[in-house]
Amino acid sequence: MKNQTRNGYLTTLVILFCIILLAGCGRSTGPTQEEGEAALITLEEVLRLGDESAGDTILFGPIAQIAVNGNGDIFVSESPRSPLVHVFKSDGTYLSRVGDQGKGPGEFRYLSGAAVGAADSVYLWELLSNRILVYDPDDFSYVRSIEVRDDGEKEFNFLIGGIGDGWIMTKSLDPFLESDDGSMTINTNTHYELIKVNRDGSYGTDILGTVDEYEMIYNLGEGGAMHFLWTPFGRSPSFAVGPDDMLYYGWSDEIEIITVSADGSTRDTIRYEHEPVPITDAEMAEAMPEEPNYRELVEAREPHETKPAFQTLVVDEMSRIWIKLSSPENAVQAEWLVLSQESQAVGRTTLPAAVDLEVIRGSYAYGIYHGDDAAPMVVVYKIKE
Repeated sequence: MKNQTRNGYLTTLVILFCIILLAGCGRSTGPTQEEGEAALITLEEVLRLGDESAGDTILFGPIAQIAVNGNGDIFVSESPRSPLVHVFKSDGTYLSRVGDQGKGPGEFRYLSGAAVGAADSVYLWELLSNRILVYDPDDFSYVRSIEVRDDGEKEFNFLIGGIGDGWIMTKSLDPFLESDDGSMTINTNTHYELIKVNRDGSYGTDILGTVDEYEMIYNLGEGGAMHFLWTPFGRSPSFAVGPDDMLYYGWSDEIEIITVSADGSTRDTIRYEHEPVPITDAEMAEAMPEEPNYRELVEAREPHETKPAFQTLVVDEMSRIWIKLSSPENAVQAEWLVLSQESQAVGRTTLPAAVDLEVIRGSYAYGIYHGDDAAPMVVVYKIKE
């Protein structure tokens, strides 16, 4: 029997995932929407956080995640390697941190982001120690922690979001596995199981769905050295918890979003046809690794000819799905498509290509700016429809 080896791969992959956040099971035969009219939605920037050029005193490292509570307070989680969670008022005024680094009560050493529950409680998932830390919704003081034990084979990775009676999380095998004789092998069955976890940390055997993990290239080098590479223009998973504790997930090879209730009783599929965006020779050349051994690994695989159908998704309070479409070469703007539960395109908007929306709450959209030549920033938009 193969046992999961804790070799540091998971923590590194989570960092890349955060810098930040599905082809599922049990698909329905939902309608496919033909191209049609969709309302133009305008997003007006109203706030930036972490803008050095504007004299901001709080500058962020890589941003893992954004969360927003009912008061409009903004929670900004930094990279797991320097785990800090900052809280800002809706007008950008700095409030406090949630917890701090350390080993004491309410402290942590390695996080994968912050989530806000239905009652505005704040949840942090501490990797390696397998704990969900809970903080008060009013003053963000530490309340308690809940251990979520893995099953000895598959390990919990990410906390997708809070629901009324627990959380939805991902669970998977490590790509590198150790056999009983101590030899290492590469696990090709790399997918996430989407699991409901109860308030006491328990969970059942039923899963809400499965989705492929990030499209990666894994390699075992001399002396058992473990390497992984991003596949150029590789496909990736996206997931979100929307209203009424519904889980949304999809794999970016096509616009096909699975929706499932937290108890698994309701399931549907939202589909939309899209025009694939080709990858140019110049883009592929730029995406190739410089290191010769890594380049050889990439060249050994059949390359993608088109970009992923979409980059990321977010769900608003009307249960509409906002999807960031892939952009053509040298584009500075990215198109966002807004889909209804009936697979209808009900809205379109454009944003800078460097912005990924993370939260839509009320009439505001919250995103992360990942500019190449600037520190990461949080950008808030007013939605005008």
